[in-house]
Amino acid sequence: MEHHHDHDHDDMSEPHTHLTSVGIDIGSSTSHLMFSELAVGYPSMHRRRPEILERKVIGRSPILLTPFSGDWNIEAAPLERLVDSTFQAAGLNREEIDTGAVIITGEAARRDNAQKIAELFSDQAGRFVCATAGPRLETILAAHGSGAVARSLEEGSILLNVDLGGGTTKVSHIVKGKIQETTALNIGARLIAYDKNGHLVRLEKSGDRFLRDLGHKARVGERIERAILERLGSRMASVLFDMLAGEPPPWSDLFITPPMNGLPNVDGILFSGGVAEYIYKREDTAFGDLGPLLGKAVREEAEKRGYRIFDSSEGIRATVIGASQYSIQLSGETIFVPRPDNLPLRNLRTFVVQVSWDPPIAERTAEAVRNTLTGLDPEVRGMPFALVFSSPPFLGYGAAQELAEGIRGALLTVSPAARPRMLVFEQNVGRVVGEMLPQEWSIPCVDEISLSELDFIDVGTVVEGEGYVPVVVKSLAFGM
Repeated sequence: MEHHHDHDHDDMSEPHTHLTSVGIDIGSSTSHLMFSELAVGYPSMHRRRPEILERKVIGRSPILLTPFSGDWNIEAAPLERLVDSTFQAAGLNREEIDTGAVIITGEAARRDNAQKIAELFSDQAGRFVCATAGPRLETILAAHGSGAVARSLEEGSILLNVDLGGGTTKVSHIVKGKIQETTALNIGARLIAYDKNGHLVRLEKSGDRFLRDLGHKARVGERIERAILERLGSRMASVLFDMLAGEPPPWSDLFITPPMNGLPNVDGILFSGGVAEYIYKREDTAFGDLGPLLGKAVREEAEKRGYRIFDSSEGIRATVIGASQYSIQLSGETIFVPRPDNLPLRNLRTFVVQVSWDPPIAERTAEAVRNTLTGLDPEVRGMPFALVFSSPPFLGYGAAQELAEGIRGALLTVSPAARPRMLVFEQNVGRVVGEMLPQEWSIPCVDEISLSELDFIDVGTVVEGEGYVPVVVKSLAFGM
C-alpha cells in the first residue's frame, strides 16, 4: 500500500498522508458504492493530533436497485459485479483501500443472509473494511454525508436531518455541528412495491401496518388503487411529523430506536435518502414504490408545519458518502503497539471504564476496572473486547503512571483469556500506560479516540511512515 508523504514542510497543516476509503451501501431500495481520498495532517504546529483535513470523492458507482431473490434474501452476484466494475472504473485495486465500511440499511439488514453479505463485501472490498448495520450508525453517517452537520457547524444553527429511505426513516437533531439525538422509524418508500399494472409485488410488515391504519387489507399479487397509495404516502408523512412534534406513536413498533426527547425550535430541516430526490424534485422517475408520492407528501407536510427547508448537498448518496468519509477516527500519535503484526483487530466490543484523577488514582482505577470486568454479561464473556477509559482532561505524566498501575493491578487478577485485546484512552496517555504494562501481555494502547458503551470497533494497522492507527466505529445489529 502506498501513501503520499511529505514530512519536510514547515506548514504543519499540510497533509502528511492520503488514505483511500470505500463506502458500500446496500439498502432497502438501492445499492451503490463510493471511493474517497482522505487527506490526513495536523491543523497547526500546536495541535499534534492527526485529523482528516480534506475529503474528496474519487469514484462512485451507478445506483443499482438492490437485488432480492424470490425469498427476499439479498442476491450477491449483481452486487459483486457492481463492486468489480466500480473498482475497475476508478482505477483502484483492493490493496489500495485503507479503510471504509459496508453498510446494510433498512429492510435489507433484516434479511436472513444480511450479515453474510456484509462480511463477504467487507472481505472483498479491501483489507480493512468493516461490515456493519444498525439504525443509529446509519443515522449519523447520513447526517454527515448530507452536509447537515457541516452546515450546522458553519452557521451555528440547530438543524434536523431526515433521511428517508426504502425501509426506514432516520432523524438527527444537530446543534452547532454536534449530533445531540437520533431516532429511527419504520417509514419508507419501499415498504410497498408494485408492478406497472398496480399489482403488489412486495409488502413489508410496516407497510401492511400503515395500510391497516387506513382501513385497508392487501396481499401480494392483488391490485392496489393509486388513491390508496396516495393516502398511504400522506399518512406516512403526517405520522413522521407528528413524531417529530413529540406526539405518541399510533402503534407500538413504529420506532426502531427510542424517540427523541421533544425537539426545541429548529432553524431548518434537510432531507437525504432516496426519497429526498423527489422532495427536492431532482428525480421524477417512478420505480414501483411510494417514492414520488411520499416525497411530495413530506414536502407539503413540512411546509404546512412551518419548517424551513434547506437543500442538502447529497440525497440518495448521503449514507454512502458517510460510510466512505465519516466512519473513521484517527488515534493520536502517543500510542503503544508492541506487536504491529497483531493488527488489524476486528469486531472488538467496547466497555467504558469511568476514571478520574482524584487520589488515590491507582486504587480507584483498579476498582473501576474490576467492577467493569465483573459486570460483563455472561453472553459477552470470552468474546474479544476493548476497555475504553473515559476521564477528565489529562493532568500530567505522574497521574498517567498511577492510572497504568491501577490497570495493571486489576488485570493481574484475571486470566489472560479474560483480559482485553486493546486499551483505548480519550486522553493522550496510550504510550505511557502501555510501556508500564507487563511486556508479555502485548496489549496495544491507543488514545484520543471517543467511543461509547457497547460500540464495536475495527482497528487498522499503524499507517506507514506515521504513528497513528485508523479506528472504525460500528454496530452489528442485523435482523432487527
